[in-house]
Amino acid sequence: MSRFYRIAGRFPTLVIARRNVSRAKVRSALAAAAILIGVVAIGTIGAGGAAFKQSQLDRIQDQGATNVFLSPGPDKDVQYFTREDLLDLEEIVGPAGVVATKSGSMEFVERPGRRESVSITYIDDPRLQYEIGAGEVPPNWRQRAVVSSEFAAEYGVRPGDRITLVSSEGDGSSAVETETDHTYRVAAVLEPTATFGVSEVFLPIEAAENRQYGQVRITTQSVDRADAVADSLRERYNERRNRLLVFELTSLVRLFETIVNGINVFLVGLGAISLLVAGVSIANTMLMAVIKRREEIGVLRSVGYTKGDIVRVLLAEAALLGAIGAGGGIVVAVGATMVANAAFLGDPLAFSRTAILYLVGAALFGIGTSLVAGAYPAWRAANERPVDALRG
Repeated sequence: MSRFYRIAGRFPTLVIARRNVSRAKVRSALAAAAILIGVVAIGTIGAGGAAFKQSQLDRIQDQGATNVFLSPGPDKDVQYFTREDLLDLEEIVGPAGVVATKSGSMEFVERPGRRESVSITYIDDPRLQYEIGAGEVPPNWRQRAVVSSEFAAEYGVRPGDRITLVSSEGDGSSAVETETDHTYRVAAVLEPTATFGVSEVFLPIEAAENRQYGQVRITTQSVDRADAVADSLRERYNERRNRLLVFELTSLVRLFETIVNGINVFLVGLGAISLLVAGVSIANTMLMAVIKRREEIGVLRSVGYTKGDIVRVLLAEAALLGAIGAGGGIVVAVGATMVANAAFLGDPLAFSRTAILYLVGAALFGIGTSLVAGAYPAWRAANERPVDALRG
């Protein structure tokens, strides 16, 4: 008990505020509950929205948002890339990985008398773009092929199997085309990937005519780096002539971030309305407390409490109600955010900096709303004449 009195002597304002809150338990609980609801709404919407945005950005990056794709532009002298072009590109982009490919199609002989058209990519080394799921790519993989996981699953192909592809060629002077069979042993099967436009079969670049590349992919480590590389290439090659067609997904990423941020701010704004309602409840609670304690306030004024002391006591009471509501709201909001993190990111503890800022901001906004709501009742009580308060 002596310890309690020592604390009361140091912080009399907080002790009086706690006593006043405990006097009207039901009214105080309802006011704190209103703050709790508002804090939960803001914190959960903000932090949960941050988890959703991060999950979608990760998915977009997995699908090639950190890459820059180049194709010959309308003003390029030839409609393909040569080895000299690749060396020139490597000088410009620096440490970014330059991977040249040539795309086409062939017919896969599934069985005698049955063919299926499949997409083909000629490439130096498919490991520069994709992960190998089964088998391995030898240093010299002539007469070897690498297939996608979808192709392997659909046709039951495994490393070591042989596949036959049929190419068609014509001289352009007649409708007659020459078909050529190509037999390859499957060296490896790729891991499943979420990247768009993955070919079904990959062949060594030596199998392509004249080692002419139809597309170049520049691999970077971040969206910002991809954006910078794309700008450098446009400045270098397309200042006077459109020699390159430069395509990157960074603009789509920025647009997605803008849209999601706008929606999140709108929803958080709706959640903030509930805190304004909570502020009205706090103000009503404090006004009722002032009316019921007029005589008590008059006694405090008569024994030497100043107007500032009365204001501090009542604001401490309002802040205590806000802190109780905000504390409970943060506990619920953190739990809801953990559920959102588990659903979107696969890790309930994956709290981003943005999510933490939303949670902290929601708690501070709840306490601030309580203080603002309690300001008028405190001012009214402090400015009432002690004599009038003692008369009731």
